[in-house]
Amino acid sequence: MTAASIAADLRAAIRSGTYHPGDRLPSEAALMSTYGVARMTARHGLAMLKDEGLTVTRHGSGVFVRAFEPMVRDSGAHTAPDGVPAAETPGAGLTVQTMTVASDVAPDDAVRAALRLADGETVTVRERRHLRGRKPLLLATSYVPTSIAAGTPIAEEDAGIGGTHARLAEIGHAPVRFREEVVGRMPTIEEVRAMYIEPGTPVLAVTRTAFDAAGTAVEVSEITLDAGEFVVRYDFEA
Repeated sequence: MTAASIAADLRAAIRSGTYHPGDRLPSEAALMSTYGVARMTARHGLAMLKDEGLTVTRHGSGVFVRAFEPMVRDSGAHTAPDGVPAAETPGAGLTVQTMTVASDVAPDDAVRAALRLADGETVTVRERRHLRGRKPLLLATSYVPTSIAAGTPIAEEDAGIGGTHARLAEIGHAPVRFREEVVGRMPTIEEVRAMYIEPGTPVLAVTRTAFDAAGTAVEVSEITLDAGEFVVRYDFEA
């Protein structure tokens, strides 16, 4: 009996409902007895499920089936405060922490290109973290050209009711069109620490550019979602 076979049996039991979210899986000792294998084989079989994101380890308690209770990120909800879709706003169960706000920052090449900035032009940067209870689910960093943000609440810690998009609308740059690029990848060490991401869990990295009615790019947002906590929904016309 191999570790892969043990993992396959446990995986099938999870999918069939023999083990439900939150249930404790058999211990290494129990698997050793059931399958007649060495401890390292049993341990490796359990580790394979953890790497797949199916289980979580609670030190001193054992290995448990992971509960998946996702937030729904609706791609059509572009007008919520700070440009974050409605499913991600405090009213939908998340709270928002503004981590940093910085003005006159030199953007990297990708942000500069997306905002179509000339050499030497700078941006205002807003970094936020979104939490459900005490668990961070989402990191968001937005970039607005300094030429637009300067002298407005966008450059302040509290952007006010409605967030960045409401302030952009007040100065004639209301976002009316959005472009999103989504990439699935494994998290960086910094993202694991910032969002308490479980081992084996990828993230969804979303880059969203907002355009006003004149076609000017007025904001670029880099959003990192814990893929173990979100379902991303897209609607299309036939």
